[in-house]
Amino acid sequence: MSTLSPTAFLHRLITAFVVAVVLATVLIAGAYAEAASRVSKVAKVAIDASLLQPGGNYLLIGSDSRAFVNGPQDAQAFGNAQQQTGQRSDTIMVAHIDDRTGTALLVSFPRDLWVAIPGIGSAKINAAFNAGPQRVIQTIETDFDVPISHYLQVDFEGFRKMVNAIGTIPIYFPTPARDTKSGLSINQAGCRNLNGDQALAYVRSRYYESFVNGHWKPDATSDLARIQRQQYFLRTLAQQTLHAAVSSPWRASSLLDSMLPNLQRDAGLGLSSMRALAYAFHRPGGVETQTLPVTRQFVDGQDALALDTAKAAPLLARLRGIGNPSVAPNPATSVDPGSVHVSVENGSGRTGLGARAGDALGSLGFSVVGTATNADRSDYAVTEIRYVAGSKARAQFLASELGGAGKVVALSGSAPAGANIVLVLGRDYTGLTRPAAKPAPSTAATTAPTGAQSSGGSAASAAPTGTSLPAAGC
Repeated sequence: MSTLSPTAFLHRLITAFVVAVVLATVLIAGAYAEAASRVSKVAKVAIDASLLQPGGNYLLIGSDSRAFVNGPQDAQAFGNAQQQTGQRSDTIMVAHIDDRTGTALLVSFPRDLWVAIPGIGSAKINAAFNAGPQRVIQTIETDFDVPISHYLQVDFEGFRKMVNAIGTIPIYFPTPARDTKSGLSINQAGCRNLNGDQALAYVRSRYYESFVNGHWKPDATSDLARIQRQQYFLRTLAQQTLHAAVSSPWRASSLLDSMLPNLQRDAGLGLSSMRALAYAFHRPGGVETQTLPVTRQFVDGQDALALDTAKAAPLLARLRGIGNPSVAPNPATSVDPGSVHVSVENGSGRTGLGARAGDALGSLGFSVVGTATNADRSDYAVTEIRYVAGSKARAQFLASELGGAGKVVALSGSAPAGANIVLVLGRDYTGLTRPAAKPAPSTAATTAPTGAQSSGGSAASAAPTGTSLPAAGC
């Protein structure tokens, strides 16, 4: 049987999530000192501290290293360390904690997303991890302007031990299902209790097939559907872990022992940060899960995914804004638009966009300097609001009018005469709109258009009908 580069995404994310929930139950039992001591012993990853920014974004990632492979059965399903050298992060997720509401936003970055990796060049995002965790952080911060505050990683063995420590995890299957490469084999529809090996085969499945009307039907959406299944499994695993630790408090210690040895963290990720993650995840309705909107695209002969910049802009804005000290809480209350002297440059590749943006800015009271010109290139994916020294607040105010598009950066070099802001329009710019209020997290699973799946966490859900998945459990 051929081997497949597995999906570490859910293993890492689930583990990070479940560890946090278990820690929360330990804290309730009053064992704070013990929990803090155990977390302090989790292996640290060498990361330049200057890359980690204050705020609430946790980068949750997994290694697909085969060091854990033991015996022919594992080698058949996952490959071995000789066959699969190095390590890759097949999918990446950023967990974004809002201190004010205690809620979490989980955003999946598909493994085949085409990005510019610092020091490497253009490639799929999962290739960044082969250069180390620090390179993944640099890629997310540079390509998406999303600040990362903490890093947490887990491997396959940690995932499997974690599930087995709980016992089994109830997962709903709308139809019989299989994946001959991951080893998934479910012969009946309905609720099935998965052990560690079965759960691993489920969450890493990229060639998922459903048995419908007497035929095996492949899942045409591949990686995107896998992320949706992973997010469902994540919520279910958290639910089961919380139940196990609360109903049998004496098991919390063994649950922790099964997980912590397989984690790696940044040096600053301690118990208090774990608690913030835990409290957001274990509360009903506290978690909203989304996937970056993408479109299929062939790049340099590779079947890849390209970011849908317009659709992704509001989601990325939320990742940048919550807990991001570079964004003023309410810049609109402190900046006079007339004091924003903005020079407009069109880098989007769309003819006439600069002139239209200049007119729109003028109608809102901004002071537009000169007429719009073409930028140094026409392929900017993300709009840049560049500010001169002393004008950062003005740039943040202008950013608040872009409907989630753009990033604020310091201007290198000089601005055109009379300008304190240079607005370079990218493909994510869709017009000037005042930002809408952030939606409250949903408390029931929902299905959004392809490339933008969304679902809210909940404590339980009834078994669905058709091909839908419940919020958690069966």
